[in-house]
Amino acid sequence: MKGALLAAAALALMLALGTERLHGMGFRISGAELALQYSLEYNRAFLFCWDVSAMGALWLNGRHALRGGIAPGSVGGAFEIKWFAGGETAPFARFPMRFSLDYKHSGLPEFEYRSHSLRLLAGFSRERWGISMGPTFRFSRFFGELGAFEPILSFSIHAFFVDNRFLRLGMRIANFNEFATRTMAAHFLSVSALVRLSKRLALVNELEAHQSGSFALAANIYGVVYRGGLVFLW
Repeated sequence: MKGALLAAAALALMLALGTERLHGMGFRISGAELALQYSLEYNRAFLFCWDVSAMGALWLNGRHALRGGIAPGSVGGAFEIKWFAGGETAPFARFPMRFSLDYKHSGLPEFEYRSHSLRLLAGFSRERWGISMGPTFRFSRFFGELGAFEPILSFSIHAFFVDNRFLRLGMRIANFNEFATRTMAAHFLSVSALVRLSKRLALVNELEAHQSGSFALAANIYGVVYRGGLVFLW
């Protein structure tokens, strides 16, 4: 819980900085984003789950970003808290390559469960598509039991079929998102729509299908997630 409070404080500080300079560090804050979302999930293990999330980002000099977020919710009636913090950089001005490092934490206080993940990604993106891949190191532990360490290969592929000043429609296949890390075989497929209401406000809707593993060409569907909310830009 202390970590979650620190993440919330860091997120508030990031957004409070607005578009001022980071004095003495040679960085100029070129933009900011705040996303407020809610998620509704139905799956075969816990039946109904939900969470509400707040995520923020600051862009520095147009090529670097600091990100963070927090998402309290419920898993099968048990309280869950998730948060993340990280950064991204695009060091090459003429080559669309980027690198990111993120730390994620999730916990179920009722069961004294904690999960810590450290993810390092390298990505290549163009205007309408992109791909990211890299290692994730996850350590999970229930109270009274030995912890489990898992090295995981994380990947994400996305494409935008429509992207104009009013609407962006896209699809993504991946085994991670901002708050969760899955194994290589337990990836998910999502379809999203972002409606730009103005230059500083957008409405986002996303439908996501999770699966628990695959054999040959058959996938075992695990659950479905609906995610919606608002995105504010500065």
